Amino acid sequence: MSIKLKQSPVTFQEECHRYYLGEKRLVGITGLIHEVLQLGVYPDANEFVRNTAIPRAAEYGSAVHKSIEMYDEIGIKQTVYPNSFGDEPWDVSLELESYIKHRKGFVPVANEYTVSDCEQWASNIDNVWQRESTGGIWLVDTKTNNLNYYPLDGYGQPNFFPDHAAGLKEYLSWQLSVYAELFEAQNPGNTVEGLAANWLRKGDAAFWVIERKPSKLVKELLKAVWFEDANGHVVYTHHDPAILHPNLGLPVATANATPLLLPEDAIKFIYDNLKAAKEAEEQLGKMKTLLREAMERHGVKSWDSGLFKSTIAADCEKETFDTKRFKADHPKLAAQYITRKPQKGSFTIKLKDND
Repeated sequence: MSIKLKQSPVTFQEECHRYYLGEKRLVGITGLIHEVLQLGVYPDANEFVRNTAIPRAAEYGSAVHKSIEMYDEIGIKQTVYPNSFGDEPWDVSLELESYIKHRKGFVPVANEYTVSDCEQWASNIDNVWQRESTGGIWLVDTKTNNLNYYPLDGYGQPNFFPDHAAGLKEYLSWQLSVYAELFEAQNPGNTVEGLAANWLRKGDAAFWVIERKPSKLVKELLKAVWFEDANGHVVYTHHDPAILHPNLGLPVATANATPLLLPEDAIKFIYDNLKAAKEAEEQLGKMKTLLREAMERHGVKSWDSGLFKSTIAADCEKETFDTKRFKADHPKLAAQYITRKPQKGSFTIKLKDND
């Protein structure tokens, strides 16, 4: 039984690793899991690790992925790829042979398959497989991490995991569960049967079946929002990340402490934009007054600047209904026309007086 997958309208720009729906930018799941759940984050990474070791590992992982994709799609074992760090070329022949063993019993359906909610999130799934014995769909991710260094920290807790592999598997559980949620929404009627991961590193390898997170938790994670700060960095925030893991209790606030509901970057983003909006509103108000005076002086009722259109409506007499007086004079009659329905309280946010 062949599977037909719906292609996402989202495009992936590999050179800058960005996703776009038309001109609208979407972001991937990796940063969301790093920032909101604090999984897969190297807390003590120094400059060498950030600028050399991690980019080097990423290039090695990319070579493995390219080799797998070429083998799945055209059956060629291309295993040597350029190494931009000046060493010998990447030879990923051992990784590809391990992948071929892991794939036994499955048929490849798609590589780098894009899934998205077409609103905020998009990601490429490394492999979509079909299990030969059941015909079921499996979503598979390939990792090449050095497990000796993979973070033990998670959910903001130091040494949260008993071993490095457990930390990676928990990260994969969230990653692949999000993929499954997006995949099923994008392909109605196609249910994901299983999640798995290929861990491939030189001659070492493992095939892990990965646990799927409850749909309710995954949807809660996807309620997070992201924005770009003044430096173009993506900042993620969630209203209450503690509820995403059942083993973590909510933080207990002291009697006089104000809880930190959002990351400092998000707080600064709101402040900067509130301040800019206030200043812009004041300046815009002045310019609107000047424009109206100019239009009135020249007898112009409607003006098209090429960038916006301004109009002065004709003077008129406005009628209003004195509801308060009517209720006082005719309370019984007024009561017959009053309807009540629940309404959520309004939310306001404003700068403090010193601004």
